[in-house]
Amino acid sequence: MTSAAPSTPSASGHVLLVDDEPAYQRLGASFLRQLGYRVSVAGDVDSALQAFADDRPHVVLLDLAMPPSMDPQAGLSLIPHFAQSVVVVLSGHGERDIALQAVERGVWDFLTKPIDPDVLRLVLTRAMHKARLDEQVRALRSAQQGQDPGEMGLIGQTAAMQQLRALVQRVGATSVNLIVLGPTGTGKELVARALHQCSPRADGPFAVIHCGALSAELLESELFGHLKGSFTGAHRDQPGLLETAHGGTLFLDEVGEMPAPMQVKLLRFLQEGSFLPVGGRELRRAEVRVIAATHRDLEAMVQAGTFREDLFYRLKGMVLRTPALAERAADVPVLAARFLKHVAPQARLSADAMQWLQSRDWPGNVRQLRAVVESAGALIAPGSTLVDAELLKFANGDTTHLPESPGADAAGTQGTAADSHGALDAAMLELETRMLRDAMAQAGGNQSEAARRLGISRVGLIKKLGRLGLK
Repeated sequence: MTSAAPSTPSASGHVLLVDDEPAYQRLGASFLRQLGYRVSVAGDVDSALQAFADDRPHVVLLDLAMPPSMDPQAGLSLIPHFAQSVVVVLSGHGERDIALQAVERGVWDFLTKPIDPDVLRLVLTRAMHKARLDEQVRALRSAQQGQDPGEMGLIGQTAAMQQLRALVQRVGATSVNLIVLGPTGTGKELVARALHQCSPRADGPFAVIHCGALSAELLESELFGHLKGSFTGAHRDQPGLLETAHGGTLFLDEVGEMPAPMQVKLLRFLQEGSFLPVGGRELRRAEVRVIAATHRDLEAMVQAGTFREDLFYRLKGMVLRTPALAERAADVPVLAARFLKHVAPQARLSADAMQWLQSRDWPGNVRQLRAVVESAGALIAPGSTLVDAELLKFANGDTTHLPESPGADAAGTQGTAADSHGALDAAMLELETRMLRDAMAQAGGNQSEAARRLGISRVGLIKKLGRLGLK
């Protein structure tokens, strides 16, 4: 890497150079900067991981010989950690088996030292182009899901959510098993999916199973699969989730509910990487990353003897915690607006609706908030774009706060209907009244136009207006 680089920067992007030789670091960084790249430098495994976590590069130039052992395996072990970056190996080891191992672990190109500067310049140009295309693909996928790519589905700008996203990005690139803890309704599966998307397994399968929803027998069949004739109704061989998730991620939802017999079998798989399908005699293998989640206190369950201690520590490579909505109340308006957009893209929340949302405790956390907002959005009268507090209260099941229907004092018909048919009839009257009012307002008081908007006859509209006291 000694030839002169272009004097005028002609490239852009961030490159992380990982090499243990200080002289090569200086020379390489200087060459890359002259090409127009922003450069970070690291000389060992720890500093490389830290540099990657601090500012994810587009391209990683990686020397495989890492101190203290200087064994190429040290550099190879780093490759899975550099998820969502294009990795180019620069190695003094030209052995074929090492190159094959590097490619198997996700390396995009492999260059043997000494490196021709013109070759490196060309490889970098192509690698940076690939990195940009990968970014666009991720952005498009996120846009299709209505997400900001940086959010990973984890919405919110409070310190708690920013810290959670940072942790997901940092540990997602590793291969360690994880436990996600948090109250019900706080998005533990969303965290698991974000971890999967941040990992080298992102293109692999993501399999989900709820450990408390099945008996021990059914759970075993779902996880490990079964052979034909192994039990009544087993008419054919059926692979389990471990096989179908090979090369990807297995999410064990509510692992604290897992029956004791299955805890033993899961532990055996985590220890040995092999399992027996129901009715089988030959071991099968699967390579998956396991992410478990629960709202229970697993450590207390271990102390009580209801959850195996050895399984707990096998699962607990790292622990992430999802905050309750009460701990991130400032995110409620952002979450509510996003959820409303899912069902009514043109709708908005009124000021009193926002005030009511922020005044609630939300014991069901984000799940409850989403259900209420989306239900209210689905009940908006045709032609209306506003969700107010009263509609949210009804969607939340709080029928005592429904306002009296118009005309109740004059005719008494609405009060009679509510008394005789209950809160549901009162709510339907309220919604019908809003629809009629909105249609008349949009039609400028023209009954024929309002009837057309509502899809009814003018005579039918006049009757409804009279019945509801809206003349």
